[in-house]
Amino acid sequence: MTKVKYEIDVNAPVEQVYGYYTNPDNIKEAWPQDIVKESQSLSGSKNEEGSEMKVKGEYMGRKDEMILQVTDKEPNKRLITEQKDGPFKYWKSVQEFNGSQNTTHISHSIDYELPSSGKIANFLSGDSANNRIEKGLQQVAQTVKQKLESQPA
Repeated sequence: MTKVKYEIDVNAPVEQVYGYYTNPDNIKEAWPQDIVKESQSLSGSKNEEGSEMKVKGEYMGRKDEMILQVTDKEPNKRLITEQKDGPFKYWKSVQEFNGSQNTTHISHSIDYELPSSGKIANFLSGDSANNRIEKGLQQVAQTVKQKLESQPA
């Protein structure tokens, strides 16, 4: 099992950061275009426990998709999603939020395990996967920070 983690502070209220960061409609906008091509909610309610979303991606020219399910949620504190179906042997994303006055600290970690066979195993080694996922986490955090800090209060 591999863990990739990234932390950042955003100068915006925790409610605003949590709402933006955990909205499945924003996944495509925040993740690098060479990783995430589409994202959509499959459930009527977004990010409620048990709700599902589909994320279509492209990894080194090969298209794949994963179905993520919200397995734990505490508004303005935590959102955990796990892969229900997809290319990874295991995938768990933990987003934690800690707000103080007008600043929000975000801690986002992804635990994953590559399969030993299949499309993703054929073109991503451990180091390559680590680098791409880490780059993705960094870009998500920077995109959210830039977007929310540029909005008028």
